Amino acid sequence: MDITDKKLYCEILAQLLIIDGMITDDERALLDGVFARLGLSDDERRDVIHHVNVDDSIEEKVGRLAPEVREQLTAELEGAASLDSDVSPGERDIIARVKAAMSA
Repeated sequence: MDITDKKLYCEILAQLLIIDGMITDDERALLDGVFARLGLSDDERRDVIHHVNVDDSIEEKVGRLAPEVREQLTAELEGAASLDSDVSPGERDIIARVKAAMSA
């Protein structure tokens, strides 16, 4: 996974986590864990956070990801959405849009 894929991956994940208007401590820990697992520097992490907007096009971001990264992303999103035991309509929508973009 190159740095562009890593950042897009984290942006999509962060977008899912903030779509319900709040981010729990567990969700923040998950995002920090993904940043660490992907080897993002502090500057790269800040760049990701500063580029997350709930109105961003998920489809456009998914379309820019390498195919093998897309498969990983779906599982990560589903796990993240259920982390707080309450999958919101916004989270369900993002997951559905990611899956639709992958099959387009």
